[in-house]
Amino acid sequence: PPLLALLRYNSESFQRQGVVTLRNLSVHDDNKAKIVQEGGVPLLVGLLKSTDKLTQQHACGILRNLTVQADNGPRVIQAGGLPPLVALLHSSNPAVQEQAVVCIRNLSVNDDNEVKIVQEGALPPLISLLWSFNEDVQEHAAGTLANLSVGADGADKMVEEGAMPLLIGLLRSPNERVQEQAAGCLRNLTVSGVNKARVAALGGIPPLVALLASPHEEVQAQAAMVLQNLSKNADNRARIVEEGALPPLISLLWSFNEDVQEHAAGTLANLSVGADGADKMVEEGAMPLLIGLLRSPNERVQEQAAVAIRNLSVEPANEVRIMEEGGIPPLLALLRYNSESFQRQGVVTLRNLSVHDDNKAKIVQEGGVPLLVGLLKSTDKLTQQHACGILRNLTVQADNGPRVIQAGGLPPLVA
Repeated sequence: PPLLALLRYNSESFQRQGVVTLRNLSVHDDNKAKIVQEGGVPLLVGLLKSTDKLTQQHACGILRNLTVQADNGPRVIQAGGLPPLVALLHSSNPAVQEQAVVCIRNLSVNDDNEVKIVQEGALPPLISLLWSFNEDVQEHAAGTLANLSVGADGADKMVEEGAMPLLIGLLRSPNERVQEQAAGCLRNLTVSGVNKARVAALGGIPPLVALLASPHEEVQAQAAMVLQNLSKNADNRARIVEEGALPPLISLLWSFNEDVQEHAAGTLANLSVGADGADKMVEEGAMPLLIGLLRSPNERVQEQAAVAIRNLSVEPANEVRIMEEGGIPPLLALLRYNSESFQRQGVVTLRNLSVHDDNKAKIVQEGGVPLLVGLLKSTDKLTQQHACGILRNLTVQADNGPRVIQAGGLPPLVA
């Protein structure tokens, strides 16, 4: 309480002594609670308008520490803290800018605050800070923009204000934290179909592909996420392959980071839609790694790998390859999941494979008939259709008819 009382004095010296000490104390959680409980938030918000840069910096720093705790964000907003914090983004003092931008970044984690921050006019100064020579300021400005870009309104305004080319430029930053936040913002922006084309037109694909080779997993994951979004656009798929993305994406399937694996596999799944991308992917050795990921303990990784293999299985040349690489047992395992999505991916791929005689024999040998008969009762019409289609292909061989009957296949087929 007496330290907070110093902030009420009409004396720069007293205020400065108070905020410097309180900033040191505000690192500790118990002290955060006490500062709030004793009415410190309105006093600190008031000091954001101080004419003394050091007082501004430390008042911002305390609010930065307080807003690490989500409950304190609304208190800062209610005390009128947002307008002066946004104003401090224009400060000529980099230390003040940094504290202000980190505080706003903390506030932007709250969905309710996102709209308020945008309405308060924070986007232009935040975008300007991407030009800063201070990498910490760049990192936190990009991180705040990443949070604000989650909503369509914030994302649209951000693009209108010219953020995209600057974010793409920051992908080439020597600082991995800046790279990560810039890529994270682009990940959110490229959810929009229009922005998928914009990023490519602005030259965003080459630096994203380069980041796949980053030694930092967080950067790899963000770059793979953006490329996964971009690769949903047919024109971008060709560009991504031309830029040499396949080898690093395939290498990332070895990653110990499951987020990296998931998004690398997801990007490969999108790129495997076209015959050109699929052929190059197989040439680069993707097939055995994708088949291996069908056994991942992470269901998201499994699903993306399954989609990629499904797309690859459309090519007749890959039908036997998938079997030879041991793909049929894990594909049959997908049929056991209590998940329509997993079952669907499995039966679509197996239907493609079941055209080939060697694959028919392997499906039967690995116990596929009872599983397929079970799926005839699925509530998902597509799963039913493809399970029927595989049994149709299997029963072209006379030996398999009795197996289908013995597995109880006749009643559901008649139904």
